[in-house]
Amino acid sequence: MLISKFFTATAIVIATLSTAQADSNYPNKPVRMYVGYAPGGTSDIIGRYYADQLSRTLGQPFIVENRPGAGSNVAIQALIQAAPDGYTIGLGSNSIASNAALKRNPYDWESQLQPFSLIGSTPNILLVPPSSPFQSVDDIITAASKPDAFVTFGSAGVGSTLHLSGELFIATTGAKLTHVPYQGMTPAEMALLAGDIDMTFNSPANMVPMVQSGKLRILATTGLDRMAAFPDTPTLDELGLKNFNVQGVWVLVAPTNVPDKILARLNKAVEEVNATEETKAFFDRIYATPMQGGPEEAKAFLKSEQEKWEKVIKETNLKLD
Repeated sequence: MLISKFFTATAIVIATLSTAQADSNYPNKPVRMYVGYAPGGTSDIIGRYYADQLSRTLGQPFIVENRPGAGSNVAIQALIQAAPDGYTIGLGSNSIASNAALKRNPYDWESQLQPFSLIGSTPNILLVPPSSPFQSVDDIITAASKPDAFVTFGSAGVGSTLHLSGELFIATTGAKLTHVPYQGMTPAEMALLAGDIDMTFNSPANMVPMVQSGKLRILATTGLDRMAAFPDTPTLDELGLKNFNVQGVWVLVAPTNVPDKILARLNKAVEEVNATEETKAFFDRIYATPMQGGPEEAKAFLKSEQEKWEKVIKETNLKLD
């Protein structure tokens, strides 16, 4: 009996020491980063930037895997099924919270996900093709309020903040818009350029050059402050849609039960990346604002975002297609 207890205790000690050693040596092999949207969009651009920077900072490859679909739920579902060892992480967004508010998550993010680093945020912009008859937001509201109205808006998928920008627009104005979801923003952009849809809410990163070259027109932004790139473009809040504030926010996430030391190492590496002039210039290029915050702040943010959308859904009776 004593011998059995001795070997059991020894095994526990060895396992504990092995885990501690593995934590201290992290990472000692490549790390996968799931991105829930198609290549070429803003989330993909951010994911690849941070994968490259974390590879440099931590000395192991961080490899992006695009898993688009269901408003990023395909990627998140794969992430929560991964081993909680820090070698599979994800670039999430506030769609995790909005999907939860819309009862679309096939998982419980609060118990199955560990957000560990806030990355950055950007407002969305309301775009139409240059040939569009809509010269202003009022034009859209007028056209979409007619009994026989058929005005379409595209998005990166159901539950994304780009989709919810449109749904909140509908709920706030009473306009009748038809949602056309795509698997990622790049196909939605192509549809807008081709005139297959009437308008879209989009993140600015890929769209600003198209606006500047005249391929698309911007009518408004969804933040509370005007964008420096478009100082003459009003916010929807200014145009009478009071407190209309929808931002795309990115956050790094991991499966639950990843050791705290590993999450702390990852977050410290992100903080080091965020402190560089290179990263500040990167955010300027994609018309975004960097954010700071570790596991506690990241989880609190997603919780507050979920509560925000739950309130909007209740007050406006927001419906999915």
